[in-house]
Amino acid sequence: MANYELAIKYSNDVYATKKEVSEYMRTPQVDSVWQNILEYRTHFMKSTELKHITGALYSICLTPAINEKINNVERRLMRLYSQYIRLLVNKTDEIYRRYAYKEILEVVAKNYNLTLDEISLNRILSKNVQAISPELMIIYHYFLALEDMTNNYTKDINGESFKNYLDIIQGVNGSTFRSSEIQNVLTKSLINKLYLGVPVSSIDKSMESLDLFLKNDSFGMFIKAAATLYYAYYVKPMETYSEEIAVLVFKNILCSFGLDEVGSTLNFEELLKDKEELEKHILESQKSLDLTYLLMFVLNKTNDIIDKAFKVLGNAKASEISKEMFEEDVKVESVMPDLSDLESKIEVKSPQTIAKEEKGFAMNQQIAIDTIPTGLSEAEAKVLEEHLLELNPNLSHGQAYFYARHCTVGMSYTISQYKKEVGCAYETARSSMDKLVFLGYYRKEILKNKFIYIPVKRK
Repeated sequence: MANYELAIKYSNDVYATKKEVSEYMRTPQVDSVWQNILEYRTHFMKSTELKHITGALYSICLTPAINEKINNVERRLMRLYSQYIRLLVNKTDEIYRRYAYKEILEVVAKNYNLTLDEISLNRILSKNVQAISPELMIIYHYFLALEDMTNNYTKDINGESFKNYLDIIQGVNGSTFRSSEIQNVLTKSLINKLYLGVPVSSIDKSMESLDLFLKNDSFGMFIKAAATLYYAYYVKPMETYSEEIAVLVFKNILCSFGLDEVGSTLNFEELLKDKEELEKHILESQKSLDLTYLLMFVLNKTNDIIDKAFKVLGNAKASEISKEMFEEDVKVESVMPDLSDLESKIEVKSPQTIAKEEKGFAMNQQIAIDTIPTGLSEAEAKVLEEHLLELNPNLSHGQAYFYARHCTVGMSYTISQYKKEVGCAYETARSSMDKLVFLGYYRKEILKNKFIYIPVKRK
């Protein structure tokens, strides 16, 4: 009974290695206890599609306590996301991202042992490239990688994502997977080799198994992100900057699976501040083919990272854009489209014209659907649009225009539709649709890797 309780303790309170169990118990004689721990863990082990170079599959141990820790972190992340949506409504989201990127770039600079003063930081964020010293260009390119994530997080994560990030960080095009072998003391053993960089011949197959893992719906957002962080470190697919790219892809997965651009603002770059500690857990996961060691390490770090993100968000709420903040900036233009002449672009056809056009299509055809939901007529939509603007001053003309013509119950709409209908940038379309969600006009759901927006019944 005592051994069973220890098995629970060392698999839930902490996910201990055999060596750590021996240290906790202050005795080297822990074989029987360790066997009980391993037996207990087998009840919660779940295989992944991630393959070791030997062909063996990695597993992850999801005990009730570990699951609860993951759920708590994901709930906090979604709470951060919901508060970010409120910033979008008040148009202070850019302030939050600026504050967050500042803190991230300061950490990146420390990781490179670079001095980054406030003036240089503002120049980087303002893309004033001519005024940036050459040694800080790596920080500038890292900022561009964060921006790229913010603007393109809906794209599938795969091997091309790694190449894209290397292109941005190096300021080049056409990056490829690593072509030179990584030699270190870990790979010199004849048996039970450990890798922080698999042989070149194994990179393609390893990346294929990562692609399968990310497409598997049985794992949640955070597990996918942490497992990918491990695997990117283990494979090291790129010639340079593999560790930085591992963190970027980790964050990109959080963006793609629910956090949108908020994922790019989380300072997981702090994981690289102590590479020795990070790599210790990565190697432990590799020895045992158990990703839980790395997962628990990242989970324990994440709560502090979320705390800091909430603090940054609070600062953004309390701030107004000041001239001092943007003294190095180029003028920031509004991303909202000018819809002042939108009314003149809308052609309201007469019933006679519509009947005449329909007559031209009166062919003897049969279709599978007897009735097609048409929504409101253009004249009715125009009335609803004007009513919405009077009812809710928070709505922009574009949002009222789109919703009035896309509010049929049972239908679903996309960001691309908004972009095409209103004629605006994708980022504007996304923030506009999310604002409509926040105001209760749509419900946001994920379909595969795409968000859809479903009208909510309103009185």
